[in-house]
Amino acid sequence: MKICFLTNELSSKNGWGRYSISLIDQIIKKGINCQVLVSVGAQDNELSWIEVYQVLPPLFTKRINKLFYLIKNYLRIRKLIQNSDIVHSLIEPYGPIAYLALKNQPLFITLHGTYAVDALNKWYLKKIYSWVYKKARQIFCVSKFTQQKFLDNLPVQNTSVINNGIDYEKFQKFGDLGKSQEFNKTIISVGALTARKGYHISIPAVAKVKRKYSNLKYYLIGNQEDKHYFYQLQNLVKKYNLENNIIFLEKISDDDLIKFYHQADLFLLTPVNIGQKFEGFGLVYLEANACGRPVVGSYGCGAEDAIKDGFNGLLVPQSDIKKTSQAILKILDSPVLSQMLGRNGRQRAREMNWSNIVNQYIQVYETVFKK
Repeated sequence: MKICFLTNELSSKNGWGRYSISLIDQIIKKGINCQVLVSVGAQDNELSWIEVYQVLPPLFTKRINKLFYLIKNYLRIRKLIQNSDIVHSLIEPYGPIAYLALKNQPLFITLHGTYAVDALNKWYLKKIYSWVYKKARQIFCVSKFTQQKFLDNLPVQNTSVINNGIDYEKFQKFGDLGKSQEFNKTIISVGALTARKGYHISIPAVAKVKRKYSNLKYYLIGNQEDKHYFYQLQNLVKKYNLENNIIFLEKISDDDLIKFYHQADLFLLTPVNIGQKFEGFGLVYLEANACGRPVVGSYGCGAEDAIKDGFNGLLVPQSDIKKTSQAILKILDSPVLSQMLGRNGRQRAREMNWSNIVNQYIQVYETVFKK
């Protein structure tokens, strides 16, 4: 069996990249032959021991540039794809390219979140994406919420849910560094500073918590490229007099991120659905759980697949500042509850280890060869 994967890049700098690296690495460990087509960074990929070809059009450029790049490289893409038994587009945008280059191989597509339905709501993309999705052998959705949002837009029979996995051992490399001291509670959020992540809800919620824990620290770790939203958050910090409590960080190393997880009292991320934009899964909840930390997330998005309410964390209604602050206090006020959620979180993260998750993909791949 040889699988041809399509993705944007093999870099852990973004969610698509981390997913691609993790799945492909586990597939290789199972002894399966792989090649990967990417759009950027073929020379700097983090899986340097496999075949990687930089032939796909860049995602974030003008449509005319994408079309030119595709025409220029189409014959090479087609040759590479047809030299495989199975084709798997690991991110939504490359599904149509994979389909157009197929000979008769089965096509698999992974749907993560917002982009799973975004193309279906654009008149110039809907027809081709609908056709490709209907023709795919199987569409993997990373959460039940992503699956339902997709089916609401395109009722098909070829979807299944395989949650994202986690490299559990990666988060144990420093052991348990211990939580912050009682007098200085620490909360962290991890994820790009965009409205969909709900930081404009978590900051006012933390302001309420500060009334009891005046010295608490809240670290918001994530990409700050959305300057308009970043300024909005900075204004909220000033409005609630949180200048000494909230710290914005970006571009930190994986090792430093792991240390932040371990030293926090809880992990907080309260996504909100904005139009067709939504949180597809929420791998960061499992990362915090892998470090033994309780988590707080939102109902009505992919976080529900990562968090079992009352088991490894707490779920709150979207955009509800009061309920969010109450959930935070419930954990900070109760060491027993915090330890129980953290302990269960470790169990949940172990279960979701990529070495277990990958078997679900392989079982589906193997159906191709069964008569």
